[in-house]
Amino acid sequence: MANSSREIRRRIKSVKNIAQITKAMELVAAAKMRRAQQQATASRSYAVLSSELLKNLAAKGDLRHPLINRLVEDAPPQGGKTLIILITSDRGLAGALNTNVINKALGLIKLENKPIPAENSVKLSGDLTKASAKISDYSPNSHLGDGRGGDGFDLITVGKKGADAARRQKLNVIAAFTGKDRNLSILDAKPIAEIAINDYLAHKYEKVFVVYTDFISTLRQSPNVIQVLPFAGHVSRNTYHVPEILFEPSSDEVLEKFLYRAIEFTVYQALVEAAASEHSARMMAMRNANTAAADLIDDLTLTYNQARQAGITRELSEISAAKLAMEDNRY
Repeated sequence: MANSSREIRRRIKSVKNIAQITKAMELVAAAKMRRAQQQATASRSYAVLSSELLKNLAAKGDLRHPLINRLVEDAPPQGGKTLIILITSDRGLAGALNTNVINKALGLIKLENKPIPAENSVKLSGDLTKASAKISDYSPNSHLGDGRGGDGFDLITVGKKGADAARRQKLNVIAAFTGKDRNLSILDAKPIAEIAINDYLAHKYEKVFVVYTDFISTLRQSPNVIQVLPFAGHVSRNTYHVPEILFEPSSDEVLEKFLYRAIEFTVYQALVEAAASEHSARMMAMRNANTAAADLIDDLTLTYNQARQAGITRELSEISAAKLAMEDNRY
C-alpha cells in the first residue's frame, strides 16, 4: 500500500506541475491572441477596399499590366510552374492547426495536377534545416532551393513547421522564413511578396498561391487558399458598388504603384490571419490540456483515497485480529 500510495502521489505532483505550465502557456497565448485578433480585424477593411478599388481599375479597358489576370495570355510561356506560399507556425502545441494547413497545401498541389512524392504523410517533429532566415533579416537574393523533387511547383515557407514538413516531404523550398511570433508589420510581408512578384515577372511561375489559416473566431480557424498572382482582385463577400473615380496624374501610374502595394498587403493579411489563428488554437489547446489535467488529478486523488482507505481498513482488521488472538491466549 505504501509503495502504491507514493507512486500515486508522485503522479499527482507531476500532473500538477504540467498543469501549471499549460496554464501559464494558456495565459500567454490569450494575451497574444487578443493583440493578433485586433491586428487581423483592423486590417480587413483596408484589404476589402483595396481589392474593390483594384477590381474597378482592372475593369477599365485602357489599363494593361503584366500582373493582372486578363493579361496572362500576352505574357511569354511560364512553364506551367506554380509557387505556393505556405504559412504555418514556428512552434507546436496548437492542436491540428499546422497539420490542417499543410494538408490544404498538399490538396492544392493535387488539384493543380502537379506531381508530388508518393509518401504524403505529414510529420511535424524534428529539427529544421539551418538555411531558414528570419523575416526581418531576409535578403531577396538568398533563395534556398534544394533541388529535390517538385518539378511542377516551388514553395516559400513561413514558419518552422511548414519548412520541416516540406523538407520531410522532399518538396522544393526556394525560401524559408521564421521568427513571425511577434507583432507583424507590412515590412514582414514585403520580402515574401518581392520574391513572388519578381519570379512571376521573370516568367518562372504561371500562378502564385498563399495557403494560410483564416481566423474566423476564437473557437474556429479554417485553412484557406487565395491566388496572389495573376492578381485579379480578391473580392469580398460583401460586394458593393464602387463609384467611378478620376485618377491624377493617370490611372496607369496609380495602378503601377498601388498594385504592388496591394499584393504585399494580401500577403500581410494572410500573415496576421495566420498569427491570430495560431494563438487562438494554442490557447484552446492549453485550455483543453488544463481541463484534462484537472480531470486526471481528480481521478488520481480518488484512486489515492481509495487505496489509503483500503490500507487503513486492512490495518484496523489486523489490529482487531491481533487483539482477539491475544484475548484467546489469556484463556
